[in-house]
Amino acid sequence: MEQSELVRRSAGNFAIFMACAFLLWIWAAIIDRIAQVVRLSAPGHLTGVATSIASSSTLQAIISIWLLTAAVAIAFPMIWRPLSMTTTLMFDVGYGILGALTGFGLAIGLFGGEWRIFLWAALYSVAIAVGYALVRWWLPLSEMRTFGGRRFILAGILVLASPIILLWG
Repeated sequence: MEQSELVRRSAGNFAIFMACAFLLWIWAAIIDRIAQVVRLSAPGHLTGVATSIASSSTLQAIISIWLLTAAVAIAFPMIWRPLSMTTTLMFDVGYGILGALTGFGLAIGLFGGEWRIFLWAALYSVAIAVGYALVRWWLPLSEMRTFGGRRFILAGILVLASPIILLWG
């Protein structure tokens, strides 16, 4: 699969999931407001949902898994071929989830909640995109076939960063 196709598909997944999550949050807010009027919901229910989303470690888990998978693929390029479909699927799903969390965060921030979810989801999304571009620049696909030191240095950095982000991200 060509890199530009992967980037376009991941960006498309991100945008679609972000828009759907944004609309879902607005729809949920409308239903929650109606439920409050007929006393089927408490006033703080939607705020509780937002707090639950914000305290979730979903973002850290996604980033950690991406980093570790990238490290394995960089350190052992002979398994890149079997990992390529899995990695492509992981990027598609992962960017979709990041898009959804960004959409939720945007809706929560716009409608009186905190901006933390939006900021972290956007920050992680940009960091992954920039990181991917830097890896492609610093370690071109042609060099993946050699046993140069750059490959192992980069894999080592990613292996160390993965649990740190999971634990303290």
